[in-house]
Amino acid sequence: RTAGDPGGQPRLGRSRMASVTGPWLRICRVEDLDRAHPLAVEVTTPDGSTARVCVALTPDGTPSVLLDRCPHRDIALSGGIVRDGELVCPGHFWRFDTRSGARTDAPAAGATVHPSRYGALLDGVVQP
Repeated sequence: RTAGDPGGQPRLGRSRMASVTGPWLRICRVEDLDRAHPLAVEVTTPDGSTARVCVALTPDGTPSVLLDRCPHRDIALSGGIVRDGELVCPGHFWRFDTRSGARTDAPAAGATVHPSRYGALLDGVVQP
């Protein structure tokens, strides 16, 4: 599924849940995920556009799909680390909750989280 405001451009700023506008896409397998490091994935949507996302595990092991850019300096969040349920940006160490995208060290800004699903019925595949 793709995120976006009108024109298909994701919005930066406060954390939010991206809108659902298309079919589920296979982006990775749960086995590909590491608890300490998010996985960078470039997603091609059915209309041919691409988006960078990162997949991080929440504290309970559920995959969370976030827009792969920090709202501060457009730095790839996938280059960061996950610690205690927070994704830490490699640029200036802003911290985001892996479930909601909310900035935990200063709640004025947050990351965009994409709806996702996975599980046994999907053969362990994460789909945003």
